[in-house]
Amino acid sequence: MNKAIFIYDQLAVCGPTEEHHTTAIQFRQVLGVNVLASLGASDLTAVPGTHQRGGLLLTVRVLPMTKRGTRGTQPRKMGIMISLTPADEIEIEAREITRGTEHAKIEGVGIEQLQRATLAIDYDGPEVLNPRYWTN
Repeated sequence: MNKAIFIYDQLAVCGPTEEHHTTAIQFRQVLGVNVLASLGASDLTAVPGTHQRGGLLLTVRVLPMTKRGTRGTQPRKMGIMISLTPADEIEIEAREITRGTEHAKIEGVGIEQLQRATLAIDYDGPEVLNPRYWTN
């Protein structure tokens, strides 16, 4: 069972339709095996998404930011929700599973940028997102 479903709004994770499954499959195909393996992704789940237009929820292990603004030393399990918006853009949100705190949120992503934006979350530098892959 994907524990990440408990850190997101109930409407975003419960009761995916066939259309939501199709969107999740497309996101999974675009991400590809290499990106998912790089993130250590597991528990891939089709969900309605933040805007109920379809999405993919997965669990990854990422080094979190500390309260001091530095990078933590131990990876934490995070839930990543990849959602389709009404404007047909993609929104990516990463939350720490144990605390439910937001780690990163990327909006306005095109399908051709999905791999780079998702990889930007897995970073061990001083910023939340890897600037080689994504800048706001």
